[in-house]
Amino acid sequence: MPLEAEIPKLDDRTFEQIFREARLRIPRYAPEWTDFNESDPGITLLQLGAWLTESTLYRLNRVPERNYLKFLQLLGLELRPALPAEVQLVFTPAGKVAPGLVPAGSRVAGQPSGGGDPAIFETAADLQPVAMPLTDVLVFDGGGFRPVTPLNDEPGTSFRPLGWVPQPASALYLGFEPPDPTRPGRVFPREIRLHCFLPAAATAGEPVACGTPPPAPPVDLVWEYKRTGASKTWRRLNLLADDSAAFTQDGAIQIAGPAETSDQLEPFPLSNTEPRFWLRCRLRSGAYPAGAAPEIDFVRVNAVRAVNLATVFEEVLGSADGLPGLTLTTRFKPVEAESLELWVEGADVEDERWLRVDDLLASGPDDPHFTLNATAGEVAFGDGTHGRIPPAGADVVARRYRWGGGTAGNLPADAIATPMTPLVGIDSVTNPRAAAGGRVEQTVDELKLQAPARLRHRSRAISAADFAAIAGDAGGVGRAHAIALAHPDHPGVEVPGAVTVIVVPDRGDSPRVPSAELLRSVCRYLEDFRLLTTEVYVRGPVYVSVSVAARLIVRRYAALDKVMRDVTARLDEYLDPLARGFGEDLYPTRLIDVILNVPDVVAVPLESFQLTVDGQPLPRDGREISIAPSSLVHSGEHQLVAEREEDD
Repeated sequence: MPLEAEIPKLDDRTFEQIFREARLRIPRYAPEWTDFNESDPGITLLQLGAWLTESTLYRLNRVPERNYLKFLQLLGLELRPALPAEVQLVFTPAGKVAPGLVPAGSRVAGQPSGGGDPAIFETAADLQPVAMPLTDVLVFDGGGFRPVTPLNDEPGTSFRPLGWVPQPASALYLGFEPPDPTRPGRVFPREIRLHCFLPAAATAGEPVACGTPPPAPPVDLVWEYKRTGASKTWRRLNLLADDSAAFTQDGAIQIAGPAETSDQLEPFPLSNTEPRFWLRCRLRSGAYPAGAAPEIDFVRVNAVRAVNLATVFEEVLGSADGLPGLTLTTRFKPVEAESLELWVEGADVEDERWLRVDDLLASGPDDPHFTLNATAGEVAFGDGTHGRIPPAGADVVARRYRWGGGTAGNLPADAIATPMTPLVGIDSVTNPRAAAGGRVEQTVDELKLQAPARLRHRSRAISAADFAAIAGDAGGVGRAHAIALAHPDHPGVEVPGAVTVIVVPDRGDSPRVPSAELLRSVCRYLEDFRLLTTEVYVRGPVYVSVSVAARLIVRRYAALDKVMRDVTARLDEYLDPLARGFGEDLYPTRLIDVILNVPDVVAVPLESFQLTVDGQPLPRDGREISIAPSSLVHSGEHQLVAEREEDD
């Protein structure tokens, strides 16, 4: 039994109980007092005394809670800081003139739908945009060219970049509008950043491997551009990175831009299109496994990852007073701990960078160490025995730190579109897919519930319970479940060293299927906790759809439509994936009980009650429905008919 259930309150009496006990004692201690009405001044004094007593008991009952929190603080457990959302941003240049560099740390804001302050995102890498717009996308399948520009422009209309059956010479062609001929120079930047987006519906809930790049299929893809001259040959481009694993995964593609200038590259027509500068990705050798030809949603140029954090430079936290235990606070919070660069400057001493440590217990009297409470933004220094004391009069300066995070950053597609950093030559910016991974800072009540699990795993994922507890802390996760020795490619077979983590998002339509962005976010979060020898996979649950068909007998004067609506709501609540356990069997009699507990429902005739699981009607024998360990039930479409009870 949980210990929490056995911890008694010191006194749980309410105002009404205290007042009633006092009033019952009046005949014994004051027999001459005979007026017990509310208008009597003595009754008013009793009510006042009962109210004061209840307030005192409330404070007294908080003593065990304070002790519990103090013990957690003594064990080094603090409130979990907020996590930032991540997203892919696509920048569109204003014209065919080469735009300026979009440096790492450029800010773009999006407005949450619920109002409040804008969510600020900063780019994670430098981006030199391709100035020319991508106007044409063609697929060559070995037999002819197929224009797929409309499919590439419209999200949700997927296409196969190398044809239905990729074979050597199959290719994806990207056509860019030629630049202004009066402005010579490089046509392409030194590095071209593309991003391959797979269909959202196809990737939602599919397993994602943590810590290792996805295995590339046995194919050899080469990126090329068309060069001018007598030979008019295609020349190879260096592939710098391919996180898409040959168009089989969501991921970035980085290729080296052609070194030639505009007068050395040839815009030429292809498949009856206007003259364009063409890049192509050609299948040189190899073959995709049978039935595994890549299918993508769209390709975007000038894409870069961004994080829901804002950077602060040169913030003076305060001046040191020379006393032990100095504590200062940053202006913005919560703080990303790894980003804080703290310096102690002035006071006739050389400027020195101080180091962040988890605690000062192992710090010596001369060690320039400090601790950080990231949630509160509190920076604490030593006492001269454990950690050096900053010299009196010195300024404590945060030369750089990043702050932010929270669920406000989980913005939908096309919601992040307001540049906050001046960007030369950029017309617009947007996010083709929703941001994911944002999480608010932990509350005290959440810390009390999760403290036993945090003490067990000690920031290390060893057992399946550890993985489930840690994954549940990731942003956007409503609940998590881990299965040891489970590998998604080998169902039903125990694979040593493998763990499959199943996550349910904290929001979304029914059934709640995690997006590919959320799964990758959970993978990144688990990376800091898993052992190097453990294979970790994150996926969505297998849902079992449960539908109820029943005839309801309701009270004579009840509103039939309202009763059916209430019954549907109760069934949806009972079958909510966040309310039921993984692999928890379902009993038909419990569903009948749920219906009968709805107000105004009198009876449910058994001959009319029918359960349908994944589209298959079940026999009316009352046996439980077995659910697999990796599965959850969810509420399907219920068919209810309500009839009023007959007159006696």
